[in-house]
Amino acid sequence: MARGDSTDAQCAAFLMALCMKGEANDELNAFLDVFRSYSLNYQPFADSLSCAGQAEGRRYFPVTLPVSLLLASVGFSQVLHGSDVTSPKQGVAMKEILESFGVVLELSVPAWEAILFRARIGFLRSDQFCPPIGKLKQVREQLGLRTVINAVEHVMNPVGSSNLITGVNGRKAMEALIPISIRSGFQNVYIIQGIEGSEDLPIYENSTIRIVTPWGDESRLVEPRKFGFNSDVLVPLNKDDQVSMLRRIMAGDDSQEVKRERDHVIFNTGLRLTWFDKVGSYEEGFQLAESLLQRKEAQKVMQRWVDQSHRWKSQAQQMSDDSSAQIG
Repeated sequence: MARGDSTDAQCAAFLMALCMKGEANDELNAFLDVFRSYSLNYQPFADSLSCAGQAEGRRYFPVTLPVSLLLASVGFSQVLHGSDVTSPKQGVAMKEILESFGVVLELSVPAWEAILFRARIGFLRSDQFCPPIGKLKQVREQLGLRTVINAVEHVMNPVGSSNLITGVNGRKAMEALIPISIRSGFQNVYIIQGIEGSEDLPIYENSTIRIVTPWGDESRLVEPRKFGFNSDVLVPLNKDDQVSMLRRIMAGDDSQEVKRERDHVIFNTGLRLTWFDKVGSYEEGFQLAESLLQRKEAQKVMQRWVDQSHRWKSQAQQMSDDSSAQIG
């Protein structure tokens, strides 16, 4: 399958059979090892957080984007993962949102690494850093269900991150990630049953998370009200509304109109700052998150990301033009 020797029908039959049977740990490990061997090689960024969102896209406010920008603003490198959605009904892909802000995503490996080093944030598409996953896109779309590939692409860890936060839809998916996440080199793994199966924890209800380290794993219940957070349920938003809401919050808007989404950003930022030892307590994390929003730090990081990506795109274009002129 990774080499492309099998037909679409053979791939579909094999993936369906595994799904019906249930993947054993050895099978999950085998898929992980093989597909990682076909992935692009990136410079290791061990002190980074790999943030693997759900493949289906987002129908609600993408909390994780401003959270990641705020974490990047304090020097904690963020590696976002994602892929194209199979249907507009499945929501908005992170790729679409970033392109709406002007981030150039088609970059060489050295350019991507340079941007991560300078802006402390980057986005990787699964089908780009692991071409065999891209080859299976049509098969997975036609199957229309979660397969072993969904678990594998969450934990590929192409930049050697020590930390992972990822979302799942249910207990079965959560259990599948536990053995292979540590095999991928992660030392601190947070598996979240969040909004739409994402890594975003809601503040309108409690959430179950699983914390995995090389020394074991534990389940934990996160109760927002204990920290003073509460809100109504988030409402579905189309792409334009998601981008508009993001721009307002990143620009420091603290009006009542955006309070629900803004509070979600503060809550999730505070949690991640605490979980990954960037602050000493949850309260300190929430206070820092609010302060960073007021200072428009998320907006600053986003602009730096956009500027850096266009700079590297221009350099690549210049080199291409020079080479063409020399050949001519």
